[in-house]
Amino acid sequence: MIMTTATTATLTATVTMAADDFRPLAASDVTGFVAAVAVLAALAAILLIVAGVLSTPKRRTVPVAGAHKTGSGKNEWLRLIDDVRRRYHAGKITDDEAFDELAAVARRFASVRLGRDVTNHTLAELSRMPRSGNTAKGIDLLRQTIAALYPPQFADSLTNVRVREASVDTAAGWVANLVERWRA
Repeated sequence: MIMTTATTATLTATVTMAADDFRPLAASDVTGFVAAVAVLAALAAILLIVAGVLSTPKRRTVPVAGAHKTGSGKNEWLRLIDDVRRRYHAGKITDDEAFDELAAVARRFASVRLGRDVTNHTLAELSRMPRSGNTAKGIDLLRQTIAALYPPQFADSLTNVRVREASVDTAAGWVANLVERWRA
């Protein structure tokens, strides 16, 4: 592209005039913009706080009814454990069913004692549960009992020695130990 002297002079004059129109911004020129940004930032912070509060899961309590009230004795739970053993030895349930029922008894017992439903908690979730002074030992006992019951419940008895060595009577003893040692 070939520039002529007239074109160069016109371009130079335009740039010079534009440079004369540019001046630094005064505080009054940006005050409205800064105020709008501050209001939007405050609204965003409020929305984040509200979203955080609304997304926090609510604690569910286990309904307390019948013989399994928090104040009921340990004997009711021990009878449930003995019932599983009796039905297993009578051939009414398999060892897999007995292990499942014993784990369910342990979880229901702990749910009643903790005042919250832990019947479907995994071992990892039980390990992450908050431990306060009066529930710490109970939660540890539950975690240990469920950890001991996992191999008989889920592992293959052909490849896992612990599964072959664990009996329904042994597992019933673990759950009974949980019930006996839990401090109310």
